[in-house]
Amino acid sequence: MALNRRPRPSAADEREIEAFAERAERPKSDRQTPSPANAASDWRSRNKEPKTTGLNFRLSKSQSALLQEAAADQDISQQKVLERIIWPLLEEKYGSGAH
Repeated sequence: MALNRRPRPSAADEREIEAFAERAERPKSDRQTPSPANAASDWRSRNKEPKTTGLNFRLSKSQSALLQEAAADQDISQQKVLERIIWPLLEEKYGSGAH
């Protein structure tokens, strides 16, 4: 039986962890709410909102295989692979959409 090892965190993940730790170590009175710019790019919190609609995403066989490979490599679902790529790019270009 082969072990399914998780990949090491990326540099971006490491920076997120460090930033979180720095905020957590500050006294509560010194903590600030995220700036609107940071809040606009925080797709993760909006991704936890209840889902109201679905969308079919058409793929070729090679695209499907690539998505499956990416999900297996990162040891996450195909949905999460797409969420981690699509939402940050869309929000960077068009804003949060939360008006």
